Parts: sequence; C-alpha cells; structure tokens
Amino acid sequence: MKHFPWDNLMVLLAVVRGGTLREAAKAARMSTATLSRRLDALEERLGGKVVERTSTGCIPTELGQRVFALAEQMEEAADEIAREADTPKELVGTVRINADEWASFLLITLLPGLNRLHPGLGVEVLTSREPYSLARREADALLRYGPPDTADLRGDRVGRVEYALYANQAYAARRHTAIVNQAWHELEFVGLDEPRVEFEVERWLRTLPGANRPWLRCNYSVGVLDGVTAGGGLGVIERTVAEHVGGLVRVRDAPALTQDVWLWTHRSLYDTPRFQAVRDFLKHAWLNALAARG
Repeated sequence: MKHFPWDNLMVLLAVVRGGTLREAAKAARMSTATLSRRLDALEERLGGKVVERTSTGCIPTELGQRVFALAEQMEEAADEIAREADTPKELVGTVRINADEWASFLLITLLPGLNRLHPGLGVEVLTSREPYSLARREADALLRYGPPDTADLRGDRVGRVEYALYANQAYAARRHTAIVNQAWHELEFVGLDEPRVEFEVERWLRTLPGANRPWLRCNYSVGVLDGVTAGGGLGVIERTVAEHVGGLVRVRDAPALTQDVWLWTHRSLYDTPRFQAVRDFLKHAWLNALAARG
C-alpha cells in the first residue's frame, strides 16, 4: 500500500472546523498557501474533492464528511496513545487525603484495594472535623459532602454515606419489645457531646417521639460506634461502617441524613495521574461497597 499522508488529514480537520482556509491555517500554524497545497495533495490521494471552496468559506463534500469522521476517530486514538505514553507505568509518591471521622473510617476500609492496584502509591489519611486548606497544600485532597465551592478547586462525586440507628446484638435482644414497639422513652441512647447537639445527627435523634437524651456522649463521631458496640444503647452509625464492623442490629433507617461524598483537589492537581488513580479507584470501590451492603 502506498504511503498515506496522514498529516494532511489534520489539515482537513482544521478546514472543516475553521470554515475558511484562513482560520484553518491559523489553527494549523501554517501559511494559507501551504495549507491549500496540502489540501490539494489530500484530494489527489483520495481521488476526489473533500471540500468545496467558495467565496464565503469551505463546505465539506460527501466524501469530505466521511473522511472527516474517520480523521476525528484517528485524532482521538492518537490523543489516547499520547496520554498512555505520558502516564507512568507505576504510580509512586503519596496522596494526603483529609476527611471527617466517618469518611476517614470508610476510606481506610477501602484503601487496601488501591494498594493492590498501585503498590508504589502511598496514602495518608488526615482526620479532622474542619477541612484542611488545599490552597496552602495542607492536604492533596479532601472528602466533603458536596461539590467544591470555589473556582480554584475541582472535584468529583465518589460515593454516598447513609445512616441508621443501631444497637449491638445483646442490647437488641434484651430490649426487643421496646424496639419493636418504638417505645423510644424506654431505651438508652449514645450521642455526641453538647457542643455538637445541633449537628444533623443529633437533630434527627430528637425527632424520635419521647426519646431520651443520650446518657453517653462523645466528642468524636466514631465514639458513638464504640459506645453502641459496647452495649451502651442505640446510636446513629454510617451503614457501611456498621456492616464492616459487624455484630450490630439496624433498628431504624435515617434517610434524611444521606449525603453524597465528593473528592476535592486543587485545580493544579486535578489532572495528575496520582489524583486520577485515587479518584477512579474510590468511585469503583465505593460503588461496590454499597452494592455488597444492599
């Protein structure tokens, strides 16, 4: 097969997209005369006109439309090859992810799968109630409950958190009648401490008719899990966390507390292979975790 002038297909793309030889030449960074000669060469090789040149611009012919569509596919394939060539075969380095307590717990349960995929990639989980600053590089990424709220940040939805009221198995068996009858006034509760009484979880607990105030309070969310696991009463726990821990009985769902989880980063890091690897893994792993839980 005679050598095909592939570069001249890029000229056709520029002409169709630009609409005129002048605009196409500007986009292709060559003179109008050079572009015109290469377009002529393409038409000679194909044995027919690919554009009709008029006083107002260039209009693709039927042949030109077919070749243009194929050339676009080639362009996309070439871009994909270039991205593959630019991507390290083994990711190395560390990604620092800041999250609150529930999100940190979930993140840590998922991350072993990332290590199997990218053993050279390390992750630091930085747990705090208040978000770290991405602008000051206190972290590389944040797990938050909503999309980024400033122009210098970018993010993607990676998962969802859902909550329910739980008890451990022994407590649920001992207080079975009261739980079935939803006699909340007869039951004990584990919750957050006074500075957090306006958190949504605490407000939801107060919607249970006659429910007692928590007798055991913690200043960190996972402390509620510890208290419930120890048999201290009923408490609100993230459902995937409860499933992972095991030995707990779901008493009542709390759909009002469901939230989407987003992974944020600074726009300068968004297209880096390390961030993309973590983001893509979390999307897949989180979805699988939700599906497995049912």
